[in-house]
Amino acid sequence: MSIATAALVLAACDPGPGGTPPTAPATLTAPVTDIAQLVAAARAGIAEAPSATFGMAAVLGTDTKESTGSLSFDGRTSSLTMVVDGSEVRVIGRKTFTHTASLPGKEWIGTDPDSTDPILRAAGAAVPVIVKLPDLGRALEEIERTGRLVSADQTRLEAGPVNHYVLELDAAKAPELFPEFAEPPVDGKPAKITTAKLPAELWLDAARRPVRFAVDLTAGAPAGAHGDPTLRATTDYRDWGKPVDIQPPPADQVVDLGELMKKMGT
Repeated sequence: MSIATAALVLAACDPGPGGTPPTAPATLTAPVTDIAQLVAAARAGIAEAPSATFGMAAVLGTDTKESTGSLSFDGRTSSLTMVVDGSEVRVIGRKTFTHTASLPGKEWIGTDPDSTDPILRAAGAAVPVIVKLPDLGRALEEIERTGRLVSADQTRLEAGPVNHYVLELDAAKAPELFPEFAEPPVDGKPAKITTAKLPAELWLDAARRPVRFAVDLTAGAPAGAHGDPTLRATTDYRDWGKPVDIQPPPADQVVDLGELMKKMGT
């Protein structure tokens, strides 16, 4: 079983920190005019109410998947829990835990991209894309390091008045943020660096908190990929400041994906 296949076996929702949710200002300020200001504004808004719930609708090829979950922030580090196809996934910092009923003895598969074991480290990097899509911590880092502000306007969503930003992410500026686009070396030649330009949109409320994030990763699909390469998602965030509790599973209930792969001879 390959790392990619094993990662797909990882099949997230419970609201960390926070007290009484702060009330958003009644009126919007003018939209910011560059990426640095946008990311700083979003991070400042999140810092005032560092937890939320979310609902995501994703299109993967010909499939449409919906997921609900919650997330919390500790500075720039985010943690989340979500449910995908009936299975819970928890992301605690850089570690991912996926609940599965198919393994005897232990109910969770864990990954750690910071492991000193190269096999465990490679397995830890194979986080299913659908788990990354609603992660605002990852999204803001991608916007900060690869983003271009195309346009900005003011509109209304169900949550109220918002500043709406249209973005373009240049994956070539930080390909390590998009490992799902990596192509293996061919005939001894180095792997190609992705040059994909990825459209994205971000909506901030009057308190500068993200209320919606949309991204389309379709253009990043490796050349020659089989099947429909469509990969896009829209995530709505609400209940900012509502207390959530996202904890890693008990250690004695977790088997490392890399160790599992070794036992299976992959």
